[in-house]
Amino acid sequence: MKIIWTFTLLMIPGVVSSISVTGYSGGGVIITCKYDRKYTANAKYFCRGQWSECINKIRTNNKNEWFDDGRFSLFDDTSAAVFTVIIRDLCEQDSGTYQCASDISWSKDPYIKVNLNIMIADCCEKSISLSAAAGGSVNISCKYPQSHSADVKFVCRRSGSDLCAEETSVKENRRWSAEGQIQLYDDREQQLLTGTISHVTQQHSAEYWCGVQSDQGHKSFITRVLISVTETSSPPPSSSSSSSVSSPSSFRTSLITRVSYSSPSGFITAGSSLIIPLVLVPLVLIIGHLLFLFLCKKHQSQGSDSSSQAGAGKHDLVPHTGCVYEEIKNTHRQLPTNPSVSSDCVYATVHKVTGDPQILISSADDMNYAMVKKADCPDQEHF
Repeated sequence: MKIIWTFTLLMIPGVVSSISVTGYSGGGVIITCKYDRKYTANAKYFCRGQWSECINKIRTNNKNEWFDDGRFSLFDDTSAAVFTVIIRDLCEQDSGTYQCASDISWSKDPYIKVNLNIMIADCCEKSISLSAAAGGSVNISCKYPQSHSADVKFVCRRSGSDLCAEETSVKENRRWSAEGQIQLYDDREQQLLTGTISHVTQQHSAEYWCGVQSDQGHKSFITRVLISVTETSSPPPSSSSSSSVSSPSSFRTSLITRVSYSSPSGFITAGSSLIIPLVLVPLVLIIGHLLFLFLCKKHQSQGSDSSSQAGAGKHDLVPHTGCVYEEIKNTHRQLPTNPSVSSDCVYATVHKVTGDPQILISSADDMNYAMVKKADCPDQEHF
């Protein structure tokens, strides 16, 4: 009779076995609660405390979608008759007794007792930040407590309220997983979970979690992994010898393009770079030409001065309008005041000799002066 009574109590709604879940400070947990399919239309809730004084943490009548209330989220999967509760940012004060229940108005609500134990994992990091360039790879390395060596390990990608929207798990020791975009390797001797993501893109920039899964299906999130993927900058086009020499048409096209798409300051810079060479080159040529003319003129003037000085120092023939004269200097004494009085005057008659227009002078050593008259120049007389 006693055995039959115990069996009867187990069949009464609300009298079910309890479950135990272990979480870690700074992480999160996923708790799954099954219910009878006849309660799919009823509201679901998750409360803390004993049944008589259970305080609601989250309650919703939404079906097949996430409902958030602070650190708690609830998803009622009516097709599987399971609702899932997520608790984030765990702390030691979250340890205690909770209830998963369906709201029934006409009788006592059926519930499942949950014993939640929050621990501090000294072996493990709470958060890791990783970065990689697009097209590269990311290596994830997470430690876990030794008590979970035999459990299934996973890496989940968070999407909104769901901490495990995409999951990749590994069940065997020292064997790479073959499923999912993330390749996982579990070294149970070292309590080290390693993951690799190859050929990353911007879509891999997200929040990931390393964790363990119990035999009852509950998940404990231990280490948060933030992955940031940066775009690789394209290298500038390489310049070649063929591109350095451009045709006039291409030069005009590039110039018009620069003027069309440049700002006013950029336009001034482009114009200045073209105007300065166009002004400086002709200016240098003009200055050089003027300097050359100046030097030539100076050289000619110096040559004429030297030739005139040389002719003035000698008794050379001086041409003048077809007539040739010679300057006769006083070699002895001064000319008398009256040439007719002096008895020492010597005269010389100059005759033109056929041939070159030269003057033939016959004089003595004491000649003082001579009158020169040339047939070709009858009107000119010089002393």
